[in-house]
Amino acid sequence: MKLLSTIAILSIPFTLADLLPGLTDRAPDSSFVKERIAPPDNTTLYEVYFARGNRIYQCNPEKEGFQHWYNVQTHAFLYGTEGQTAPFDREGNEVGQLSAAPLNPNQQMSNPMDTMPVIYNYRDGSWAGTSRPLATTTKEEGRDERGDGVHLDDHIVPVTKASTDGYLSHAKYIIRLNSLEGVVPAAETCTTKGLLINKPFTAYFMFYTDVEGMQQVLAENIEWKEMVENYTPEKLALVNTERNKEAEVAAAAEKKKAEVVAEADAIVTEADAVVEAVEKNIPVRD
Repeated sequence: MKLLSTIAILSIPFTLADLLPGLTDRAPDSSFVKERIAPPDNTTLYEVYFARGNRIYQCNPEKEGFQHWYNVQTHAFLYGTEGQTAPFDREGNEVGQLSAAPLNPNQQMSNPMDTMPVIYNYRDGSWAGTSRPLATTTKEEGRDERGDGVHLDDHIVPVTKASTDGYLSHAKYIIRLNSLEGVVPAAETCTTKGLLINKPFTAYFMFYTDVEGMQQVLAENIEWKEMVENYTPEKLALVNTERNKEAEVAAAAEKKKAEVVAEADAIVTEADAVVEAVEKNIPVRD
């Protein structure tokens, strides 16, 4: 029988001191990425999202490893940042989401060591999945390293699986930057098996692609913007109005055609009657 779990919500207020310099009202670009977690030189940053969500940790004191808390679920909404200033997590600005699978497909057991893969979903239906980080952040000047019991670390992960097409299918690497909160609870607090703790977090996720992917992204951006512009409620209503007008015109034309055909048939019928009367020497009425 499974033990009952308790949800404890821990929240530590974000402070401007925890933000990377220059990120108080803007999204990061590649200049904010440390060399330690930088992607290969042949890649290009093509998208930056702001994320706000929750990481769920479960206490499993009997498990061996470097910690007793395990991240059993993660979910966050992704918000667009292009051409915008903070705050980005405004209602209606959601463009996607990220989530961690509840179990590692390579470890089919209860309470696995991790919960990969992490899946990033975009509004066009595309997705990208990642594996373990390739590198994490080093100590930052004037503060402790991220992942020190307050904030998640910043890291770079490779994209290992993705949809066959769509915006996120071109991602090769994803960098998590300026992570705030969400860190795993202290090991000594894991005293009750099954205990669950919800840790809110925010972060930026930076998507990098290669040369071929960048060419495809640019082309898809044009197609996407055209589609979005053409699929506004106003334009859809206008299209429907035009279609209704065209349908009415077509219906009127068909009706007129039917009337003309009927009139022609009547004339032909009358002409045939006249011819028949003449042939039979029958007086024709005026």
